[in-house]
Amino acid sequence: MKIERLEAICLEIPFKTNFKHASADRAKTASVWIEACSNHGALIGYGEGCPREYVTGENMKSAFDWINRYKSTIVNDITNLESLKAWVVKQEQVIDKDPAAWCAIELALLDLLGKSEGLSLESLLSLPPTPPVLKYSAVLGDNDLAVFSKQVSNYVSVGFRDFKIKLSGDLERDLKKIECLLGTGEPVRIRGDANNLWRNPLDVINYIDQLGQPFWAIEEPLVSRDFSGLSKVAYRTGIKIILDESFTCAQDIHDIKDMANHFVLNFRVSKLGGLIRSIALLKIARSFGLPLIIGAHVGETSVLSRAGITLASAAGDATVAREGAFGTHLLEHDVCEPPVMFGNGGMLRPEEWHFQNAAGNGLEIRTE
Repeated sequence: MKIERLEAICLEIPFKTNFKHASADRAKTASVWIEACSNHGALIGYGEGCPREYVTGENMKSAFDWINRYKSTIVNDITNLESLKAWVVKQEQVIDKDPAAWCAIELALLDLLGKSEGLSLESLLSLPPTPPVLKYSAVLGDNDLAVFSKQVSNYVSVGFRDFKIKLSGDLERDLKKIECLLGTGEPVRIRGDANNLWRNPLDVINYIDQLGQPFWAIEEPLVSRDFSGLSKVAYRTGIKIILDESFTCAQDIHDIKDMANHFVLNFRVSKLGGLIRSIALLKIARSFGLPLIIGAHVGETSVLSRAGITLASAAGDATVAREGAFGTHLLEHDVCEPPVMFGNGGMLRPEEWHFQNAAGNGLEIRTE
């Protein structure tokens, strides 16, 4: 396969409602979109990456600068899956600088290779078939209480029982949100996400106590990579710590291996630099017995949702929760029709999109 064209654009799609948390307030997508062409334009692969400065230090400008710097090398060096995997290994430190930029390119190339060889993503990567059913969590931003309550009511009415809520650090505000969730009359499972709100482990411990210990896990309550402080929070509260901003590479897993029972890893394909790297990190995580969440950046389209399904095929029973697949529940429109999105109760059945029988990612992209 010869890559004849590799084109990058900025993808912006409005949200139906703003999504707010401690690190950002978003009203539209902010994604790098890649089209990779071969066979005189007859085959086109599509990819997406989400640069997030507060996660990996990259932004849209750095992502496009990265792509412009390495595009010719990628086009010349990569002709098949083996050379793609070799590029990932050889250029590890280069990819570390802008993993979302590379993720967009890699997903486009995997889609293109799958179409070229008539293989699904799972078959191309020698993974098990897509699971028959995937169940996603409801994710609630730090909205005002009226909006929050309406969202909770809507989610519960269609069968959601697993929730992730963004914490504000305002005790009264967060207590009301917890009360709203616990007052649904249904048995709900809740995890919190603090987006690095605090600096002192004792402040986190006291805050969780004041909330009434409602969580089974809390994500990133301290500054990134304060592993000893995070472990202290887990030990004192008895709840798991989810690593997101603190987990972007293999070294992060090795740094926590002696306290692995305290942690859960949030796998987001974009921040980890694509599927090939995510799958490699998954193998390391499983060797240490670390559970994982298959996560998503706010505003991902169906292309990254599809990549998350491929990662779910590799992860199997190590997964304790899933995020993403919001599709047009959040976006004004998606990049494909039908969009990859959960239904009632957060259920998604991949067979409805016929991924296993389709070449590449199997999505019908709306090229306009």
